[in-house]
Order: sequence, then C-alpha cells, then structure tokens
Amino acid sequence: MALARGIMAHDDLAAGRRGRLFPEVEFPSVLADSVVHRPECATLPRRVALRDWLVREASARQALTDRT
Repeated sequence: MALARGIMAHDDLAAGRRGRLFPEVEFPSVLADSVVHRPECATLPRRVALRDWLVREASARQALTDRT
C-alpha cells in the first residue's frame, strides 16, 4: 500500500497495476492524495483491517466536526 498524489498514481491506476483503497471517494484536485494497492492485495486481512480503521477514524473525526 502507498499514499500517493493522484497525478503520480494516475498511470498505474489507469493500467490496473494499482487500485484505490477507497474507490468510491473522488477528489477534484490532481494534487489530492490517494491510498493505492496492488489489485491482488484487495482482500488481504491486513489491507481490509487498515481500510476499516481509516473509515472509523474518518467517521469519528467527521462526527466531531459536525458538532461544531
């Protein structure tokens, strides 16, 4: 897994050499960061655990932001 600028990951994503950790999330900026992985790693337990953790953390942070 890697954290990469969208512009740097574009060719690998387009060629199928990498996949987005959160494919449902799109950022309008080419400078946005993306978490990418090799497609064959999509179901690895540690990859799934990281994705689930990131979703929980982002949800908790959003809940705090929504209260203010």
